[in-house]
Amino acid sequence: MRTYPQRSVVTGLIAIMALAFGFVAAAQLRTQLITPSNRVERNQALVRSVQELERVNASDRQRITQLRQQISGQEARAAERDAATRQLHDEVANLRAHAGETALRGPGVTVDLGNGRPSGNSSAESQNYLADSQDVQDVVNLLFAAGAEGVAVSGRRVTPLSGFHGQAGTVVIDQGPPLLAPFHIAAVGNRSQMEEMLNDAGTLGDLRYRQSQFGIQLSWSGSPALSIPASDSSLQVTYAQPD
Repeated sequence: MRTYPQRSVVTGLIAIMALAFGFVAAAQLRTQLITPSNRVERNQALVRSVQELERVNASDRQRITQLRQQISGQEARAAERDAATRQLHDEVANLRAHAGETALRGPGVTVDLGNGRPSGNSSAESQNYLADSQDVQDVVNLLFAAGAEGVAVSGRRVTPLSGFHGQAGTVVIDQGPPLLAPFHIAAVGNRSQMEEMLNDAGTLGDLRYRQSQFGIQLSWSGSPALSIPASDSSLQVTYAQPD
């Protein structure tokens, strides 16, 4: 009679062990069946992520290329504007220099023009020995024609609008004070060409004639560095005003 309970216990233990083994086997089987699917999904997700990143990177690279092209275009246009600005600045500077608004320094020539010897003649030619405004104007025009960038007469700057007048032995430039002979004319510019023109006996005919006949003093020399001041007179013509 006692053997039956023992068998029941053993049978129960066997059944419990079989059930536990079945759960373990089922778990292992489930793991074996699900894990490959998860790996495939994970790999597919990774592939999609990589593909999306590649698309994003490609788009970014294309955008970077476009931005670089835009930057290059902007830089080129800026360089053109800078070049144009520099050119305009240089043109304005040259115009201001030729208008006498700025001081000039550079190679050039100096011309000294002075009175000659009185002849003692009481006729109208008695003042031919005096250097006058026409003589100064002739020299200034010659220097400009020979490549002068700026000219000053006895320290007074000459501009394209300058006028010369005065009695014999004096010259008035624009509305400035009278300048007395001897006149010191300084010109900055093409030194060699100005010296060549001054050395040409065919220029300044009347002045050279009076130099030989009445002793008008005319001499010049070149210099590697001269300075002439800016104009100190108004560019407005004060002697010709509208009504």
